[in-house]
Amino acid sequence: MLGYSEIPIKSKMNFFKKFQCEVCQEKFSRHEELMNHQEITHFKDSPYDCKVCNENFHSMSEMRDHLRKKHSYKIDR
Repeated sequence: MLGYSEIPIKSKMNFFKKFQCEVCQEKFSRHEELMNHQEITHFKDSPYDCKVCNENFHSMSEMRDHLRKKHSYKIDR
């Protein structure tokens, strides 16, 4: 078994990273860092997100279709 001093520095640093990206599994120490990473890396081309399941969409109409089909929302607009 490795002693604490023998654990690589990268592993020690990951211990403090509690927020994990569900898309690529990268970890962050602050929620703001995770949100920034997701916005820049994964969702830059999908500005609309479902507040129920966090799925992202390229257009408002795609998101509305998703809400209607997956979450049984009735949209009057």
